[in-house]
Amino acid sequence: MKTKIVKRNGVNCISVDGKIIDSVAFKSFRPTKNNVGDFYGAGVRIFHVYCSGLKSGINMPYSTYGETWFGIGDYRFEGFEKQMQMFIDAAPDAYLFINLHVDVRSWWLDENPGNVDSFTHLSQIAGNKKWRRDTVDYIKAFINYAESRYDDKILGYWLLGGYTTEWFSQFDMQETHPVKLQAFRDYMGVQDILIPCPSELEKPVNQIFLDPKKDSLIIDYQKFHAKLISDLVLELCHAAKEALDFRKIVGVFFGYILELGDNRRLYNYGHLDLDRVNESPDVDLIATPTSYKYRLYDDGSAYMILADSLDLHGKAYFASFDNLTFLTPTVLDNPRRLCNDPETKDAMIALQTKFTRLDLLNTREKTIHGMRREMMSRLAKRCGTWWFDMLEGWYYDDGLMNEVAGLVQKSKNLLDTPRSSASEICVIVGTESLYYVNKTSDTCDECISKQRGPLSRIGAPYDIFSMSDLMRIDKEKYKLFIFLDAYTLSNSERSYINEELKSGGRSLLFVGMCDYIDRDGISIERTSRLLEMEIGLLEKDEAQIRAFNSSYGYEAAKNPTPFVKSKYTRALGRFSDSRKCALVVKESENYKIFFSALGNISDGVLRAIAKMSDVHIYAEDGVYTYVNDTVVGVYNTGAEETEITLRADGEYEEIFSGRLYKTRNRRITLPTGECPAQMLLIK
Repeated sequence: MKTKIVKRNGVNCISVDGKIIDSVAFKSFRPTKNNVGDFYGAGVRIFHVYCSGLKSGINMPYSTYGETWFGIGDYRFEGFEKQMQMFIDAAPDAYLFINLHVDVRSWWLDENPGNVDSFTHLSQIAGNKKWRRDTVDYIKAFINYAESRYDDKILGYWLLGGYTTEWFSQFDMQETHPVKLQAFRDYMGVQDILIPCPSELEKPVNQIFLDPKKDSLIIDYQKFHAKLISDLVLELCHAAKEALDFRKIVGVFFGYILELGDNRRLYNYGHLDLDRVNESPDVDLIATPTSYKYRLYDDGSAYMILADSLDLHGKAYFASFDNLTFLTPTVLDNPRRLCNDPETKDAMIALQTKFTRLDLLNTREKTIHGMRREMMSRLAKRCGTWWFDMLEGWYYDDGLMNEVAGLVQKSKNLLDTPRSSASEICVIVGTESLYYVNKTSDTCDECISKQRGPLSRIGAPYDIFSMSDLMRIDKEKYKLFIFLDAYTLSNSERSYINEELKSGGRSLLFVGMCDYIDRDGISIERTSRLLEMEIGLLEKDEAQIRAFNSSYGYEAAKNPTPFVKSKYTRALGRFSDSRKCALVVKESENYKIFFSALGNISDGVLRAIAKMSDVHIYAEDGVYTYVNDTVVGVYNTGAEETEITLRADGEYEEIFSGRLYKTRNRRITLPTGECPAQMLLIK
């Protein structure tokens, strides 16, 4: 069997021997004949088989089917065979993803003293060439066996490693280790160099940038640390592709740039070198949970990754729905549960206490609304999804399974419908810039992670790309470009912005100290040239901007804080204390430049800028919207009715209720009091 990712009707789809299958799936750490059978009965045809002999962060075995890797060349597949048979019995016509856990085993650490556990301290063993070779051998042996037995069932392979199997180097905090130190010396080509100590890596919290000269070693180390993780991921993915003779698809959980902004995590965990993973031909699939920061009942959901860059590079993206359902607190008492072992019970309790999960959808109705919200988000972004029944029993309810069946059918109904982005807003996030940022400042959180909420409440869709893709984007599709962290620009990026984007009636919104820093130093004059306005620095930093009858900004002031000195701009907002210009627009004959001195811009300000850029607004008042050229959805828990404005008059079907609505002056009022999730089929 041959599987690959193909673009069909505007969507990166899984092709099985030329046949397209819908990217809806089911996953569980405790798959049984009951939960697998339920989802199979609901129409799901992709399931995940988790192969691991290791324990998770809540001290439970990831799989009850046991280990397959017992020593160098010692592979035993009895448990894998038993698990595969269960899936085949419970879901006979389904396809299976193999989730292969490749973290270091305890016997390997015993045989190779002086190394650490990759599950907790990934960066400190990632440079060990012997561990890499042994892991590659294991991957190839597993794949060769699995393919010899189940070639016609297996879609592809997810390679899992690092903390929570998401390639996080969670607990080493970038600290040194003999293995890592030697890898760093080889990377730098200097055999007596030392890794910066924690006190050198931790700068004052109000300091945004590293010093390009004094902190050059830290910048080099940040790049090495991230590259070390991505190199490992890419080497293992390439090994899997080789074992498959490049006949099947391979994926990883990676690139959480929009999620890990707080508490230094983006830097410590090692996901900053995401562009190479996103662009690699050896990676076909990327997965993440939906954002933990935007998944409460009243939230609108958000992604952790640069979804549109993945689409641009032909990757299929899966967003996992793993909210706690209303059954989770009482699931241990469910009579249908088959995994009632003490470790699973303890893990369930730890999940709800140790990890302080606050994403409980605590009634059947709220769980269904949350499921619909996530399906709207998934349909709008044209990506895949799976329901994650983590520890079995979260969906043992007829009402939830009826909803799953309905959502599977609604997704399938759109499989043959051409779909593409309808976004007129393009958001750009740079990775290179972030190497120059002091990780202690939480600038990534303020300017990138927190910005997702207001962006989703503009009332208009947006696409989000990496800066590395800037010159690959179809610029003609967008009326407004938003640069969240363009602190450093290459010569080609600067030229492209000046010569290509500043034209065609487009608007460009720059946030913070854009084009300010690079290896050679800092230059506020360069910032002024890019913005075409004179920029100065506040003597006393401020954290809040007042604009359009509201305030936005940071929790605490950061240095440096820019302001606009130029007379040839129009002030839209000012700092709360000094009253200096902090949000401005400069209107030229064929383009507009907006500049905000601070990030974390409110949805009201973003909406005002979007309107000034002639972007179509589907919904006002901070309503969450989910839009492409085929569907228009809203999620609004706070109003009995929600009005949306479409691009054309007509009669449209609401996909969850089947009701037909006819516009008046392109407007439709939807009954969000009945259900906050409403989505119209417009094509």
